[in-house]
Amino acid sequence: MKSLGAMVVASPPGDDPIDPNKLARMNRGPIAKIWDKVQALWKYIKDPNAPLAGKAIAIAALVYLVSPIDAVPDFIPLVGLGDDVTVITAAVIKLADDLRRYLPTIE
Repeated sequence: MKSLGAMVVASPPGDDPIDPNKLARMNRGPIAKIWDKVQALWKYIKDPNAPLAGKAIAIAALVYLVSPIDAVPDFIPLVGLGDDVTVITAAVIKLADDLRRYLPTIE
């Protein structure tokens, strides 16, 4: 597995640090309510001009989202995706200023 630093620094086209198909399958339950924020994080990591430190935060949040191993397993009804929502929301809050160009509705 690639290190987070390696994923952030160089990700040639077609070699995404996060599988876009796995990411698309996460658009369900409480994640669907914040899907615009997930898409903004995705656009952010694809932007070659985005700061590396911000990309590291965005990648870590999206990896957590698609990872089957996290604090509360996703298959648990009602709460399984709650921790994922929390991680995505924390990343969006941290990167709010940078994400404005990808998601103009962030306040």
